[in-house]
Amino acid sequence: MEVNIDRINYYNIFAMFAAASLALFIPFELVLLSYAILGPAHYLTEISWLNSRSYFTLKKYDIALVIGVVVLSLLFRRPYSSLVYYTFGLSFILLVIPGWPMRLLAFALLVITGYFLLSNNLLNTIFGLYIPTLIHVYIFTGAFLLLGALRQKGMSGYIAFLVFVICPVLLCVLFNNLHIEPTQWAIGNYQHFARLNTITLRNRNLNIYTDRTSIILTRLIAFAYTYHYINWFAKTRVINWHQISRLKGIVIVLIWAASITLYFYNYSLGIKWLLILSLAHVILEFPLNHRTFIGIGKEIRNKIIT
Repeated sequence: MEVNIDRINYYNIFAMFAAASLALFIPFELVLLSYAILGPAHYLTEISWLNSRSYFTLKKYDIALVIGVVVLSLLFRRPYSSLVYYTFGLSFILLVIPGWPMRLLAFALLVITGYFLLSNNLLNTIFGLYIPTLIHVYIFTGAFLLLGALRQKGMSGYIAFLVFVICPVLLCVLFNNLHIEPTQWAIGNYQHFARLNTITLRNRNLNIYTDRTSIILTRLIAFAYTYHYINWFAKTRVINWHQISRLKGIVIVLIWAASITLYFYNYSLGIKWLLILSLAHVILEFPLNHRTFIGIGKEIRNKIIT
């Protein structure tokens, strides 16, 4: 069946406005509900899809090296930021360098430079907090949209990308005085995301549920996470991640249902499980992220040349 890309792009535009509208009124609740319900479905299906594509690495078993670095980082109790830095850098090295001697040398340099780079508070925060969260759900999602627009004929892809960029701006400037008090459930369970608010706004004592700037920031977080998940399901017919065996589909549905049940039954355990699942899909996606930015560069260069 031929895929109607324009229709998918316009559906995406509608989904962006829908996510932004919900984020405008119930930002804290939307973050939690999207993360709990849409999140595990996205993580499980994307990991399955990445596995079927050999994780977009240069060589078939390169991803085993990335996983090995994760294991070693955990065994040696390296900081969270170091784990993300090592795997992000190694994924790029494995993608652009085919020979093993140069790969080993490049990774050694990566580790050495990491010792100095991660001593900088800003870089430490970027790798430890923002890459697994906002950079992943907004910047990388935007990169996928832009690459798709560059590769497609027609304007719908560019319009979708433009709306994606404009929605956060609208969330910052519209209805700033509107404040719907978050529910006690949201206040009690948002603490896992609270660091995004307090660290970004540089105030650890901030009341993130009443401060206007914090509420606006939460709108952005809610929009980014919600649309990130929706975008994945919107492009099902484009990348065909749903073409899996019945057994694998059943397993994914069961794990998804168990994840949601655990989240609402025991939030503490549920959030820890979802954090592990989320981090796994973030790290396994790094090679694809690098390929996407390389692809954007090539497409722009080709358009300039031609």
